[in-house]
Amino acid sequence: MRSSVSSKLPFILVIFLVIAIAVATVLENRYGTQHALQHVYGAWWFVALWALLALAGCRLIYKRKMWKQPSVFLLHLSFLIILVGALTTHVTSHRGMIHLREGEACRSYWVKNEQGLYTLTEKMPFYLALQKFEILYDADGISHSDYISHVVIATKKGKDETTISMNNIGRISGYRIYQTSYDEDLKGSIFTISFDPWGTGITYAGYLLLAISMIWVSLKRNEKLKENKEKLPTDNVQCSTLNGQWSMFNGQLSTILLALCGTVMASYMVIAISRSPLVPILRSPYLVVHVGTIMLSYILLVVSIARRDVLRPAVFLLATGIFLGAVWANVSWGTYWSWDPKESWALITLLVYSIPLHNKSLPWFNSIRNYRIYSILAFACLLMTYFGVNFLLGGMHSYAG
Repeated sequence: MRSSVSSKLPFILVIFLVIAIAVATVLENRYGTQHALQHVYGAWWFVALWALLALAGCRLIYKRKMWKQPSVFLLHLSFLIILVGALTTHVTSHRGMIHLREGEACRSYWVKNEQGLYTLTEKMPFYLALQKFEILYDADGISHSDYISHVVIATKKGKDETTISMNNIGRISGYRIYQTSYDEDLKGSIFTISFDPWGTGITYAGYLLLAISMIWVSLKRNEKLKENKEKLPTDNVQCSTLNGQWSMFNGQLSTILLALCGTVMASYMVIAISRSPLVPILRSPYLVVHVGTIMLSYILLVVSIARRDVLRPAVFLLATGIFLGAVWANVSWGTYWSWDPKESWALITLLVYSIPLHNKSLPWFNSIRNYRIYSILAFACLLMTYFGVNFLLGGMHSYAG
């Protein structure tokens, strides 16, 4: 009994995390971002819940002797490293704002207190001065294509003139400087200052290991499927015929789901983007890669209702898309994770759909019927992530509005 409970504990904790994150997005929509950060995302119990999940996961890894399957072991290890990186960022990083008018220089920035107010200051080992701020326009002369601050960064070694714009940050002495906003008279600029000496590097190492392990697991699984196919008996004609008919039915159903889902999602995306010119932050090479990967994963998740064999690549693609988005966010917003509602619900979807992949610990999923029931229920998370967040919750990802 104890063994059974210990095997299921990580997934019980995942369910609690999913509920907590979902509730937090509702609280944020109703009471504001700072309320959600203070009472959920930044609360001790939320951090403790992730820590318990990590410990329960380590125990299950040890119990399953997962190191005997190096690819699977590295896959789970990568998530542990990402969690360590996130905790390191939470504990050691600083983040704040600087407002400079043209001709002004400063070497300190404002950080938020526990109430979310900018009342504290942190000093930097350099001076930041704003020479000029300008807006670049599209050919129509109306739409903004970029916001550019021409700055001077002064250290003991000398001065360095550089430009900071959307998707082009300034870096010096472990600090990163991001273009955030500007004054209405175009004579001043607001910058985000981020100092994260260890967390980002650890997290990125986790991302890299995750990418390697997902490729490795996929290759190993393809080899195993090929070996199993070669071992199948060929003398049972009736069984082969039934299997062929079932495979044909599944193939037709999945094709219909693929076409329908792809059409709906692509149409929604085209309508959302075409409603207005792209804001400067979206004018990045990451846009096509990030959105394309996420879109493909969503389509495959729908198909996985009929074809379970595509669930693993769908989850892997979703994880890839989420962490590509995290890298992009770090380049553009100064943080690789901000608990934006779209980010949060994408994470919820990833956690929910990853559960059936662990059928050794959760034999309930060995039944096709049970798997289908769960997949249909999980589809609600996907709908909420893709459509519901934009219409109900908003956030930084609601560009179509």
